[in-house]
Amino acid sequence: MTSLPNMQPRSSGEGDKMSDNVHPIAPRRLLRRAEVLDRVGMAKSTLYSRISAGTFPKPVTLGASVRWVESEVEAWISALVSARDDAAETGGTAGGTDGPGQTPPLAA
Repeated sequence: MTSLPNMQPRSSGEGDKMSDNVHPIAPRRLLRRAEVLDRVGMAKSTLYSRISAGTFPKPVTLGASVRWVESEVEAWISALVSARDDAAETGGTAGGTDGPGQTPPLAA
């Protein structure tokens, strides 16, 4: 059995920049398709359409199956929330409003 290398920074006293900035690698979790679909609330066909369009993270191949990196899926969700919040700050319309208290005209 092999042991993991010591991930503590070494202090050689000579300013070895590579060893001075050693940090442990953050663990990554891979999600199955069912978990991804549950988190994002979309159909399988929509998921793959968005992957093809480049608007959703691509999966990684794991043997005969695929998995998604959890942090990438979470970042995608966060980007949607940020876009929603940005739209709320500008009135949520394409052109915004003329000022406080102003509402855009209703469509006929």
